[in-house]
Amino acid sequence: MKTPFSRPCTMPAARYSSRRAGLADGSSRGDHDAAASWSSLTGVLRRSVLPIAVTAALAFSAQPAVAAPESGPDSPASTVPNDPPTESDRVIVKFHDPAAAETTKEKVVEEAAENALSEAKAPEVSEKVKTTAAQADVLELDRELDETEQKKLVAEIQADPAVEYAEADRLASTSWVPNDTYTAYQWTLWPQQGGVNFTQAWDLSRGNGQTIAVLDTGITSHGDLNSKVVPGRDFINDTALSRDGDLRDANPQDQGDWSAAGECSPAARNSSWHGTHVAGLAAGVTNNGNGIVGAAPGAKIQPVRVLGKCTNGWVSDIADAVAWSAGAPVAGQPANRTPATVINLSLNYPGECGTTMQNAINAAVNRRVPVVAAAGNSAVNAGGTAPANCANTIVVGASDNNGNTASYSNTGAVVDVLAPGGTSQYPMLSTVNAGTRGPAGATYGNMYGTSMATPLVSGTVALMKQRDPAITPARVEQILKSTASGRLGSLTLNPAAAVRAVAPTGQAQASYTVSGGIGTTWRATGGAAKWGNPVMNEANASNGGRYQEFVKNGRKVTIYWSSATGANVVENSTVIGKKFIAAGRERGYGFPSSGEARVNGGSYQMYRKGSSVTKTLWSARSGAHAVKETGGIGGAWKRAGLERGWGWPTTDEYTSNGEVRQQFSNGVTAHWTAKRGVWTTR
Repeated sequence: MKTPFSRPCTMPAARYSSRRAGLADGSSRGDHDAAASWSSLTGVLRRSVLPIAVTAALAFSAQPAVAAPESGPDSPASTVPNDPPTESDRVIVKFHDPAAAETTKEKVVEEAAENALSEAKAPEVSEKVKTTAAQADVLELDRELDETEQKKLVAEIQADPAVEYAEADRLASTSWVPNDTYTAYQWTLWPQQGGVNFTQAWDLSRGNGQTIAVLDTGITSHGDLNSKVVPGRDFINDTALSRDGDLRDANPQDQGDWSAAGECSPAARNSSWHGTHVAGLAAGVTNNGNGIVGAAPGAKIQPVRVLGKCTNGWVSDIADAVAWSAGAPVAGQPANRTPATVINLSLNYPGECGTTMQNAINAAVNRRVPVVAAAGNSAVNAGGTAPANCANTIVVGASDNNGNTASYSNTGAVVDVLAPGGTSQYPMLSTVNAGTRGPAGATYGNMYGTSMATPLVSGTVALMKQRDPAITPARVEQILKSTASGRLGSLTLNPAAAVRAVAPTGQAQASYTVSGGIGTTWRATGGAAKWGNPVMNEANASNGGRYQEFVKNGRKVTIYWSSATGANVVENSTVIGKKFIAAGRERGYGFPSSGEARVNGGSYQMYRKGSSVTKTLWSARSGAHAVKETGGIGGAWKRAGLERGWGWPTTDEYTSNGEVRQQFSNGVTAHWTAKRGVWTTR
């Protein structure tokens, strides 16, 4: 059969079943399960992992998934308190004059309550509880207010000119930890074990009201998934792959991606149940006293089947599925009545991002649906792998249990964040199926790869979108990266910080200041009238630089500053701006050393990174391409008269037959080698 292009970004490992029986090493879990520990579990996992090729989408170990312990790992439920109450009968009010009479302060609060809640529902001040270290008064009311009432009262109190600020006083509790049986074995949830901080993120958001579309092999029936699933679709339009004997339909059930010997690989392969595993990591049923925990406990799952036999799928089908998942119309397909708010692509294929896939991603992003894509498992630069190299995607690499980039993970400037993806010794537990070919019983199993890292980021995005459903994908990406730690290509996801950085809808937006070199350039080049107002405070960029973002009518610009270049504007929505972003922003070309300049026939912008100078040029005929002016070819291009000599660059530099080459619009191809230097052909 013909070979489709897309494969999942997964490294399968051992199954871990949900009922009692023997494991891969022949031992029984029943005798010692109550004393199970992380180290003992990983010992079992190490013994049962198959040696596999990095890019292969192979099946689990050949033995059937048999019983797991009935009791499972010790549950933390008995030591975890319930969520703290949302009601409160206290407010904190800081008056401009802390020494004002108590009766005057009480009158301000009580009049605000009458205005905000009506006289019949207005609470009165019972007593002053204390004064805080900041000289704010903590006042107790005669009844509890729900969250809506608290917001109304606080807003009304703050409107009084005598008040500096006001807020509700709330009860806090320890970070929420679900009581699912295998929570303690999900090392990805615990920073001290190499995971990331989901528990504190869940104190702020659970992803309620969000839907994660999992474009994958489909889904199988599972107690840790079924109640979370909304209607999806099968988009496989090739009976050689579909296994269900038909084309696109409303049934996204995984039919199994198994293959006989010689069909897809020399050896026979069992079904992977890849989509079921990814769905569990993204939003599996949580806090039900059973199984595993999903990254977004409150989110729904929309299964969209795009990978079939041999775990392959056509890019044209996947692109249609991306658009449909976001609610965009797709010819011949019914409308998606429950559109996703996040799209997960734990798959990849080699080469450039084509127009078909890019248009589909753009359709999703234009509907404010972020598209989260796996970087791939080939230990190469992800810039050569799609859809990771598509614009407007959030690209996820994998980290190991020590928080370092996993050895198999693709890397490079297009990788936005790392999330735990696991290793052969420390894989990731999630929902799977016991069938070796077609679906059988529900169970749990382990895999590792960027496929597993991606749903953790998709889940984080769902948490963020509960806080602000209207947040743009670009803003989501910016927050994920600005709250992460590390350097480009290895910025480690911080779910709690990312969620915390999103102001909840209805909450007063922060007031941002503009100062220093960035402020000077902002004002000098047009200020709010041209660029809009700041949407964040000035923050650290790479290599000691700074940046700040501004938005006007949905159009975003970023002003960067460094000691070498001063402050300059990058227009994110222009072709040159998009080229800069795709190259890795300041970590790629360096900091902008000029604004975007319009010249006869096109435009350009300059960048500096240490002693290296890059110029990106755009014209309608040539598109946008970069010339390394301090390189051999770029230097010769300058000496030849820039675009007036060789013309506009029609490619970036590339390597062919051991030479570095670049093509220009006046028919010139420049060549460079270390021995010969630069020469041209026409």
